[in-house]
Amino acid sequence: MLTKILITVAVIIIVAIVFRTKAAPTRSSTVEPPDERGTLSVRGVTYALLGILLLIAAGIFIIKFQADNKIITIRVISDDGISTVYQARQKTIKGRHFTTLDNKQVTLGESDRIEMDGR
Repeated sequence: MLTKILITVAVIIIVAIVFRTKAAPTRSSTVEPPDERGTLSVRGVTYALLGILLLIAAGIFIIKFQADNKIITIRVISDDGISTVYQARQKTIKGRHFTTLDNKQVTLGESDRIEMDGR
């Protein structure tokens, strides 16, 4: 996730540098007054895009973080009918293995049945 953000920031910086070198004014003998009506500066647009991209990246990071840390109640029912209830974070559930909130490693057997409730 961090690499995606760094790549995006690197691309924005490269584009800003390219625009800056291409927009370097040439020295001419006549000076024209700048037209201030309705012009956008490249710097302003670049900063605006950078800000928008950083806000989007931060939003995606926060949403992913909240989803990964959501607490799931797992009910394991063995083949002889014994039911055990565990709680684990969403990010620790890997197929038939998970780690509970109190750091117990649980591996389910082939005949175990599970019910998950992620309120």
